Order: sequence, then C-alpha cells, then structure tokens
Amino acid sequence: MHEQIRQVLSELPQLRDVAPDIPGDADLWEAGLDSLASVQLLLLLEERFEIELPDEALTLDTFRSVRSLAEAVQAQTDERRSAAL
Repeated sequence: MHEQIRQVLSELPQLRDVAPDIPGDADLWEAGLDSLASVQLLLLLEERFEIELPDEALTLDTFRSVRSLAEAVQAQTDERRSAAL
C-alpha cells in the first residue's frame, strides 16, 4: 500500500521528485505538500482506489505521511469490501 501511495504522490508536481524515496513517516507538509496539492491528492486517491474518504478523515494528520494516508485508504478499501459481501 505504501508503494501505491508513493506512486500517487509522484503525480503531484510538488512531490514528484521526493515521492519515490520518501519514508513512510516523513512529514508530507514539510516535503512540499500544500492545501491545493492535498485536494489534488484526495481526488487522485479516491479515483485510484475507488473509495471516498469520509469527512472525518480529511484532516492534516491524515495527509501528514505515507503511513497515515495508507491507513486511511486501507480502512476505506476494507469497508468497501465488507459492504460488498
């Protein structure tokens, strides 16, 4: 999941150069993520993983690191799979 998140991050001009090697716990805001890029990232993640992040997940902390994004995306993909059963 972390590698998939990095691939999505590499589509953002602000993070293109650092995304492939960014550690899971590195602060994405310090790496160059800004509010506009976070909206773009949200849309890319929702499209790529066919999910919709709930409003309560749309926080600075969710978008803080690859790990926190992976946890949020995984929670939604798990929920989607459970609903499909």
